[in-house]
Amino acid sequence: MIAISTKPTGYSSTLFNFYQAVWRHVRHVAFSCSIVMWVLSSSVATVFSVTTVEASSHHVKVLEIPLAAEGIPKTLRFPLYEQQSIQYFSAGLGKEERSLTYPPYPLKLIFVRGERAFLAGVSIHLMNEDGTLRLKIPGEDVEGPWLFIKIPTGTYVVSGTDSNGTSIKKTITVQTDTTTVVHFRFP
Repeated sequence: MIAISTKPTGYSSTLFNFYQAVWRHVRHVAFSCSIVMWVLSSSVATVFSVTTVEASSHHVKVLEIPLAAEGIPKTLRFPLYEQQSIQYFSAGLGKEERSLTYPPYPLKLIFVRGERAFLAGVSIHLMNEDGTLRLKIPGEDVEGPWLFIKIPTGTYVVSGTDSNGTSIKKTITVQTDTTTVVHFRFP
């Protein structure tokens, strides 16, 4: 939150008071809008749509998720990738994307650097327990800090590598009837 507490040099008292009043009003309107958005998003059923597009060999579709509030755009679009019958997409950039309702994919990976900073561009290798490679996701496909993967029930070894070359490996058990959320916290 930004607070205006001292008058900047060169401003008249009247102008300064005007800017303070405008700022208070803007904060109030923003807060009111966020409450309305929350109410609308929690009461509206979400309908997802997938469209086929001409693209690279493994990017064949676009996932469209409607926004809860009326506005432009009415939907957000995410590249939906597919390799060996496994679909995945990346999201989570900005407050708007973090407030959406996403399709119920069985695996959601969250990438973080340090204590709080979200991280994008993480490349992923997903293998069966026996070491067989199931999915190799390049960092350029991971445009946001969240990666949703539609994978069958099973236990997998997931290795994530950030742009600095730091790797983290985790063994994850996934059930198709629920979303397993796993954090990858890079130093």
